[in-house]
Amino acid sequence: MTLMTDSATATETDAVPRTQWSAVQAGLWVGRRDGEFAGMIEQIWGSGYQVTTRLGKTLGVFGTMEEAQQALR
Repeated sequence: MTLMTDSATATETDAVPRTQWSAVQAGLWVGRRDGEFAGMIEQIWGSGYQVTTRLGKTLGVFGTMEEAQQALR
């Protein structure tokens, strides 16, 4: 069985909630989605931004903060 969504009926409210970021100290940001911890970004000086999920899984190190935030959408 294939489930399909008519793009004409899909709305912005159907989208996954956005992650809100807060700086908790220099080089460390915590992401929350619907009030729940979603993950964190830690700046690795000279290397980039390491992203960790809410379950502690490392998603990788990204060159910019924007790339890191996109990895944890």
